[in-house]
Amino acid sequence: MSEPEQQEADSVIKDDGVCSNSEDERESESHDYSDDDEEMKGLSKRARKRLLKHKRWEETKMLKRKQERLKKKRKFEDARERGQDIGPSRKSLKKNCMQNSGCKVKAVIDCSFDEHMTEKDVRHLVQQIQHSYSANRRANNPLQFYVCGINGKAQQRLDQIGDYKGWDVYFKTENYLDLFPKGDVVYLSSDSPNVLQELEDDKVYIIGGLVDHNHHKGMCHQLAVDREVSHAQLPIAEYVDMKTRKVLTINHVFEILLRYTETRDWKKAFFQVLPQRKGLKEKEMEDAQDDPNKDLAVKAETVNSEVCSDVNSSKQINANTS
Repeated sequence: MSEPEQQEADSVIKDDGVCSNSEDERESESHDYSDDDEEMKGLSKRARKRLLKHKRWEETKMLKRKQERLKKKRKFEDARERGQDIGPSRKSLKKNCMQNSGCKVKAVIDCSFDEHMTEKDVRHLVQQIQHSYSANRRANNPLQFYVCGINGKAQQRLDQIGDYKGWDVYFKTENYLDLFPKGDVVYLSSDSPNVLQELEDDKVYIIGGLVDHNHHKGMCHQLAVDREVSHAQLPIAEYVDMKTRKVLTINHVFEILLRYTETRDWKKAFFQVLPQRKGLKEKEMEDAQDDPNKDLAVKAETVNSEVCSDVNSSKQINANTS
């Protein structure tokens, strides 16, 4: 980081007190807005506090964002000086586009669930789309990434976060069935009785864009059944034991598909992506025929038991004879 930039970063960090006032200072700030203010009239005490908090945020958000950018820049500069891997450069990322990718597997987020989600759920949906895009953009061979059914609240939220149309993502207002043949579609759902074993280039894998905290359990599976499209669940139970439910976030499902295309190994993909809070454990063999060492241990235990039984019988006979 250059000396002028360093001085600017230091000055911004020193000014952090402007953005982190104590509760007493915040209370004193509230007097800057008189009860005669038109905005304050007719508002409850809670509503006034919320409005004042929003005003304070508007006044300081540019400074906060500038501070965050400078801190991030300093962090990258320090990591580079220590020789740490800071990931691909922006120049190299521009080459990692779907058009140049050797991977032709199509992954689609179905965003046709607006009416079943609150505003907060829609925000989380868009965040998970962002995380999925970020992972795909940094892959050597990105998936062919589609976001379909963008309308209503999801469209509005995307418009608020900036120029999403510049992302290397195929954003479509149409439903996925209007874009792909029904026979090529595989809808991913943890409620499906079918288990996905391979990813095929000519298939289209649909991830339900539904953030509902399990309020609409089984909806994606039922939707696939009603539309008569193929459906399957990820083979989590075959490779991993989890303490929590097998329901995953949208970006986790997307990234598992991405990692599988890189490794062709489901177990590696699961352990690379799934967070430790889910209590991951490698699946143990349950059948003796799948574990030859277990089978040998059982046989050895049986032999030892028989030997001990013969010895005890011999001792009993000797005692009776004497």
